[in-house]
Amino acid sequence: MKYLLFLLTAIVLLGCSERTERIENKLNAYVQEDLKFIVAQTIHASGDRSGILDTPYYRVKDFRLFAGDTAAIYSAYAEVDFFIYQDINMHEKRRYRYDAHARQWDRYYKALKFGQDSLDRKEKQK
Repeated sequence: MKYLLFLLTAIVLLGCSERTERIENKLNAYVQEDLKFIVAQTIHASGDRSGILDTPYYRVKDFRLFAGDTAAIYSAYAEVDFFIYQDINMHEKRRYRYDAHARQWDRYYKALKFGQDSLDRKEKQK
């Protein structure tokens, strides 16, 4: 009887959790949509595309999975930098958290930051 109870508890817990790959795939899809929106919003505001990179991109700067009590509400965290400007040394930073109950990403922070991509800087120094 104890074995059966243990087995049922394990099945319920495994059924409630979501695989890391699935959470990351959801993040990538959500961030791609944000990138498209940021570019479209910038083009709409300026009226032309001249100041936008030919290929705007983003970099995931931080990605963490939570466990234990912390994961009861939010099971993951991500910080993403978006680079869209061609001649302006500025990027947009956004932070996301993964709602464990809704099983979706939630954007809760966005800000413009001065500075270029650290990887671009290293490539230019070579």
